[in-house]
This record gives sequence, structure tokens and C-alpha cells, in this order.
Amino acid sequence: MTQHSLKQQHAQLNALLESIDDAFVALDKTWRLTYINSAAEQLLNISREGALGQSLWDFFPEAGGSLQQRYQQHYQQALDTGQTVRFDAHFANGKRWMEVKARPFAGGLSVQFTDISARLAADHQLQMLAQVVRGIDSGVIITDARGRTEWVNDAFTRHTGYTLAELLGRSPGSMLQGPETDPTTVAHIRERLKRQTAFSVTILNYKKSGQKLWVAMDITPIFDEDGELRQFVAIQQNVTYRKEIEASQAKIAQNLYRHNRDLQQFTYVISHNLRAPLANALGLATVLTRVDKNSEAFGVTLTNLRLSMVQADAVLQDLNTVLSIQDEKDVLEVEPLVLESVCKQVLCDLKELLQQCQGQVNISISKGLVTRGNRAYLYSIFYNLLSNSIKYRAAERNLKVDITATLGAHGGPTIVFTDNGSGFDMYKAGSEVFQLYKRFHTNQRGRGIGLFLVKAHVEAMGGKIEVISEVNFGTCFTIHLDQQ
Repeated sequence: MTQHSLKQQHAQLNALLESIDDAFVALDKTWRLTYINSAAEQLLNISREGALGQSLWDFFPEAGGSLQQRYQQHYQQALDTGQTVRFDAHFANGKRWMEVKARPFAGGLSVQFTDISARLAADHQLQMLAQVVRGIDSGVIITDARGRTEWVNDAFTRHTGYTLAELLGRSPGSMLQGPETDPTTVAHIRERLKRQTAFSVTILNYKKSGQKLWVAMDITPIFDEDGELRQFVAIQQNVTYRKEIEASQAKIAQNLYRHNRDLQQFTYVISHNLRAPLANALGLATVLTRVDKNSEAFGVTLTNLRLSMVQADAVLQDLNTVLSIQDEKDVLEVEPLVLESVCKQVLCDLKELLQQCQGQVNISISKGLVTRGNRAYLYSIFYNLLSNSIKYRAAERNLKVDITATLGAHGGPTIVFTDNGSGFDMYKAGSEVFQLYKRFHTNQRGRGIGLFLVKAHVEAMGGKIEVISEVNFGTCFTIHLDQQ
């Protein structure tokens, strides 16, 4: 190689070493400085003119004592093993941390100093943040930009039962959401994630054990220096207890409303249905005191008095039935009930009446469909609906009743009871359809208690009932019962 080529390579190498930000020095095997770049001059606070050819330890700011021995040990290790040795060291009175790389070469040792102060400070902050995150009771979950789990804290595992290993690489929602998770809330979360903006949401999730878990989440997107989305961080609080209190309060409010409504109806019954026969009986009793006991008028008056008292007794029995339903709600004997079995029992008990009117009943109930409740109440629901269909059938056609029951979207049985009877005017009936002593047919005798009992028994079993009817076309009841 020509002298010119060597000089050219030397110039190129020197330019390269001068262009890097890291401090770089070269030492011979006696620790004398053979090369110093400008960054090393600033770091070691020396000048090349006075330092080249001198021992490193004469210029090293922290030279001397055990620290010098530590450096020498690492440098000597590199020379002895022929391999690069890395270690961290303080510079400038401990204000800066440097990663030192000692690389052996034929003539000695090259030493590169890389400032890692910012990285170590960031690592320290991350460590402190990790300690805080591990110590808080709120669950923390970090996903990548596509929503796949990268990390969860211990609190998240305590709340949900899922470990990082079980969630790693998966969407949290695919593991945590369940049958009663609101799909509208899920859609809202997806839409906000696409917008890449911070948001808060409360959602019903499920623990690994299957228990319900209400969480309030604050979700924040994380971007890199170029503005590219890198991660999502979700901090979630367990608000199950709060939700249970809210549900309990709502149930109390609903029960208060229902009790108030029942009290108003109870008052109405006493003031109207009970007052009339009692007032009539009082009047007749007064008449009896003025009529000759041996006269015909006395006998007629006594008969009417007896009828009035029978009417009053019937009202009292109805009121007792109403009150017993209210009292028994909390002490009901609850058991699994096979719907098909109870329905067929009612059909058997009303078989004679159906034959007399040539009525036809079609039953389509899913095999094994079960609800939890009181058998007497379920029997009452089917019995009152079917007996009402028989009583209020259309005169111009044979009665036809269709009873279907399937597993509804709410998780429990949905019963649809349809007949082709005389029906009633929904507009005129309004909100009084299921009220006590409300009747919508004048051509049949009745006390107006059947539908009241149906609704009361449905609600006592945790269900709800709806009705659609049209005059001369028939009536359709839809009942949603509680889950199994």
C-alpha cells in the first residue's frame, strides 16, 4: 500500500472518529494516550497537544485510588482476553453516566465513552412508575396499537383472575366480555379507539371465575416522537360494589313505586268494591229493625243482606289473596320448574271445559326448558290465561290457543300465549289491563281478578308481561321469566 493511500485512510478514519458524538481515545499497552477525539477532550477536560503520549491516569478526572483500579481491571481484562469489555461509570462528579467500551487491538486499547445519563434517568423513572403501578389497587393494562395485550399489573390479575401469560397477545375484550356485556358500550369503545383519543367508559366484564365485574376505565393512547400510535394504556377501577348499590337502590325505588301503586289500588278497592256491599248491608240491617219478622219483606230483606255480606266476603278474600302475594314474595319456595310439565297439567285440569267449547290448544315448548320460581305461581299464570281464553272466546268460531315457549334473548324463557277470542279494546283499556277489578267484557260474568293475579305472579317470579289485543281478533300475551 502506498504512503499516499495510508495517509488517505488515516485521514478518513480520523474524520470518522471526529464526527461521532461519543468520546474516543486510544491507549498503548502502558496506558499512554495515542489518540484523542474532540469529544474526549471535552469529556476529560484535556487538550490533545499536551496529552498525547502521556499516561491516561495523569489526566483522568477521577483517577486515583480504588476507582483507578476498577478502570485498570476492566482495561486489563480486555487486553488479556482479546474481547470487548463493557461497564458503566460516573463522570463529572457523578452528574453523568457513561457506558465505557474497551476494545483491544494490535497496538493497545481503544476506549469509547457513550453518555447514557438520559437513558438511565428514563429507566429510573420507568422503574419508579412500575413500582407505583404495581402498588396501586387500580388494574392497569397496556396493549399495542392493534389492541393486543402487552402487560398487566398485579392489581389487574387480582381483580380479574387473568395473568399476563393468559392475556399476552390477545384482545382484553375477547377474554373479559360476557353474555350481559352491553354491545352498545363495546361498539362505543371500538369507535373511540379508532379515533385515537383519550376517553372514559364503564362496562360490565367478567372475571375468569365467571363472576360479574363492573369496571370504570380511563383509556389513553400513547404516541412516539413521530406521532405514530404505539400503545394504549387502560387504568380500570373495580366499581362492582357501587353498581350493586345502585341496582339495590333502583330495586328499592321500584318496589316502593309498586307498593305505592298497590296501596292506591287497595284503597280504591276498599272505598268502592268493599264499601258498596257494606253500605248496602248497613241499610238492609236498618230496614230489618223496622219490618215485621213474620212478613214477606223481612225474608226478602234478610236474603239481600246475606247476598251483600257474601259480596263483601268475596272482596275480602280477593284482598287477602293480593296481600298474600306481597307477603310471600320474599319467602317463596323457589325450585327449578319444567314449563312443559306445568302447562300440560293446566291443560289436563281444563280439559272438560275445552271439550265443551270444542277448543283447540297447540303447545310448542322447547324440551327441557326450565325456569326458577314457585310452582303454584307458574300454574296460576297458565291457568288464568287459558281459563280467560275459554271464558272470553268468540261466539262465531271455535277457540284456538297457541302456547309457545323458547329461551329468550334475556337468558330466560319467553312464553307467548295467543288466542283467537273476542279480544278487547287496547285504547280503552289503557294502563288498567292488569289492575284489580277491571273488566273489559260485559257479556260474561267475572270479577276482574284473573289478569291481576297473572301479572302479580309473573312479577313475583322476577319476570314481566306484555299484552296485545284487538276486538274480534284475539289476544296475545308475552311473558319473560327469570333465568334458570
